[in-house]
Amino acid sequence: MAINPVEKIMETLHEDYPVTDVRICQRSVMVKSKRLGLAYLFPRDPSSKGKRSQIRNCGSLTKLGAKELSAYALSDDLTEAAIGIAAINSLIDIDETKIQVRNGKKSLYERCAGKRVSMIGHFKFAEELKKLCAHLDILELQPSPGDLPASAADEVIPLAEVVIITGTTLINGTFAHIAGLARNAFASLLGPSSIMSPVLFEYGIDEICGSRVIDDEMVVRFVSEGGSFRDLSGVEQIVLSRKEGNR
Repeated sequence: MAINPVEKIMETLHEDYPVTDVRICQRSVMVKSKRLGLAYLFPRDPSSKGKRSQIRNCGSLTKLGAKELSAYALSDDLTEAAIGIAAINSLIDIDETKIQVRNGKKSLYERCAGKRVSMIGHFKFAEELKKLCAHLDILELQPSPGDLPASAADEVIPLAEVVIITGTTLINGTFAHIAGLARNAFASLLGPSSIMSPVLFEYGIDEICGSRVIDDEMVVRFVSEGGSFRDLSGVEQIVLSRKEGNR
């Protein structure tokens, strides 16, 4: 098993496409190649005094192929890593015979009912979910009141029966560790940054709940104007599940 799951996913990218557009917006990154790919943009580090590092090849990213741009996903710079994840999402082949067009969040409600749940990343539906499950731990890098700090992961995730993991863990490099802690639970990767790749099943993920863009113009306009993924239109929710026999 590759140490970095994103690197292993990159090995499955065979056909290349030219990059025709790259946009780093207020809350997200977009890359257009085979399709329009999205990824979350982490907020600026307060210690950086509002400044970001210069992006490699800034001003010339559309001169790169999508596979070359995907390598940015391995960067320690979170903005570059987001560009790389968006490039992967713009390029990756999706097996239509295994994809279900449905909202994975809704099926999680039923799965989490009466269970102990760990949520990695404070999703908007956390308060609704809290009413259904027996116990909910929310872990956040920047915890709000009631959340646990990310440093509590080793303590609480192994106790969970269901673990909901934000796709942004693929950007900040924490995915492999968190997925390893969730090996004995039902693990769902959730959010537009999620890569719809069966490679992630090798790391213990049971289902990947992501999205794909069906209206490029609407998404580009909304995101460019500062819109967040929570209210994003022009996408459809899709789910890729691991077969029960492979667990």
